[in-house]
Amino acid sequence: MQNIKTYIGVFFLILLAVACEKEGDKIYLSGLEAADLSVSGSEVVLTIENSDLQVLSFSWESGELSVSNDTMGVASGLPGMTVEVSASSDFVQFTELQGTGNQLALTGARLNALAKDAGLQPDVASPLYFRVRSSVGNNMEPVYSNVISVDVTPFVIDMSKLYLLNAEQNDTLATIYSPEENGEYAGFVKATGWMNFYFQEGDGVIYGNNGVSEIPFELSTDAETMWNCWFPANGGHYYVTMSTADMEWTATWLPKISVGGAVEDSLAFFKSQELWAGVIETTAAGAQVTLSSDALLYNTGTGDTDDGALATTVSFAESGSGNIVLAETPGNFTVPSSGINTITLDLTGASGWTYTIDEGENLPQEEVVIPFLYLPGSKDGETGGSWTFDNFIPLLNNALYGGFVDINSQWGFQMFTAPEWGVDYYTMGESEGLLEMNVENRNIPAPDPGTYWVKADVENMTYGLTPLGDVLYLSGLNDQWDFNTTIPKTGEGIYSGTIEVSTPSTDGFSLYLEADNWDDKFGGSDGTLGYGWGNITDDTEVGTYTLTVDLYNLTYEMTLNQ
Repeated sequence: MQNIKTYIGVFFLILLAVACEKEGDKIYLSGLEAADLSVSGSEVVLTIENSDLQVLSFSWESGELSVSNDTMGVASGLPGMTVEVSASSDFVQFTELQGTGNQLALTGARLNALAKDAGLQPDVASPLYFRVRSSVGNNMEPVYSNVISVDVTPFVIDMSKLYLLNAEQNDTLATIYSPEENGEYAGFVKATGWMNFYFQEGDGVIYGNNGVSEIPFELSTDAETMWNCWFPANGGHYYVTMSTADMEWTATWLPKISVGGAVEDSLAFFKSQELWAGVIETTAAGAQVTLSSDALLYNTGTGDTDDGALATTVSFAESGSGNIVLAETPGNFTVPSSGINTITLDLTGASGWTYTIDEGENLPQEEVVIPFLYLPGSKDGETGGSWTFDNFIPLLNNALYGGFVDINSQWGFQMFTAPEWGVDYYTMGESEGLLEMNVENRNIPAPDPGTYWVKADVENMTYGLTPLGDVLYLSGLNDQWDFNTTIPKTGEGIYSGTIEVSTPSTDGFSLYLEADNWDDKFGGSDGTLGYGWGNITDDTEVGTYTLTVDLYNLTYEMTLNQ
């Protein structure tokens, strides 16, 4: 638009000059001078963190154009001011930028792109040259400002990786890949049931679940409204895809990998090493077997429950010696020797997935599962100060323990991996809420006596104590996700009361121990409750219900009153 204004202005002046020349007068345009350019800094180190921030700004002073005839004015948009950017001081090749008025501001992302286009080497400080070109038209020579050099250290934006961040967005849980760097990502992910996470691209953009549509697997980048994403209830190995163009992701759960062909058997997933492995027995060397999985696909159309999931088959085929790929139909794998053999698949990384078939039984060594954490010290107020292993909390998934515990502690307590002394144990870390292992003379501080939901995440090394109050909160009832509906406590761990269903909720409802505490959620189905489970969907009819919840035994009963 500025160039159009320039051409119109010059054309207008030429017409005036021609018209006046016929009458013996000439009109002259004067005052085109080189601008005086200045910049806010002489060096910039670019990072993902300052991509959205203003890192460099330019301003310039220039003379004013004038017309020799006082009755005429200079057309708006003259002179035209263009900032040129080049990797060389002679500006043999350059990029043009348009400012606002006599100023130009650059964000870190824009400057990084300019540096990349100019051919600057990543992570090395190199000069970019800037100057301002002033002109009044293509038929007149422009004038140039002073040249300014800025040392710029660009960085590589790796858009080939998509990170799955934890709910606090401070740790990476897994990575999937886009070899073409086109926003279409895929890969295998180890996940626990209902694992919460966010996606983050290489340029720092974070994706969560769309909090406006509330459709599982639909994505949003609106930090104000988006929720965390989550996996379905099944823990294990998922094939995950994510599309920035379609703003959605999918999760395909592989419960097992079946061995077919000459042998009918299966491979199991060894979570601690992220390997699939199984032992088979063949009667002859050179036997042909196939590998595939009868899987469940979850997406925006299915929701996050098994009932809606689509049955699908994930098939594998050989791709060169020792390499494995996804295929439309299962390919053949050759077992070199007869007798006992171990098949192992490694599906980590962007590509180059591998398999081995080794003679003998060579299964991966899985980490030892610790089923309970024992809480000595949690009831020494009752035992006269002695520490016992009577209180404990069970393992809920790979690394999370949780349970309701009556605590009456004088000096605090610890969390032991077995009901005996001399084993590994956890206690408070540098501050409340954090765990450390095997630290002497330090306890988890004693809360006031009462019943608590005690949880410990031994992967992220955190713990929490949530007291049981006089009411239990229901959120999601009548599609109202707030904490305004409660049922009272009627016994030890028992809550019971009437609730009104005026609108059968779209997604059901969940139970919460505290108002505004979305972390400690209980869901369930068919009368059974679980921590972090899917929503209760028994509110399908309008009416008055009696809801009774037994948190100690993790059961509930919801009855429609007649």
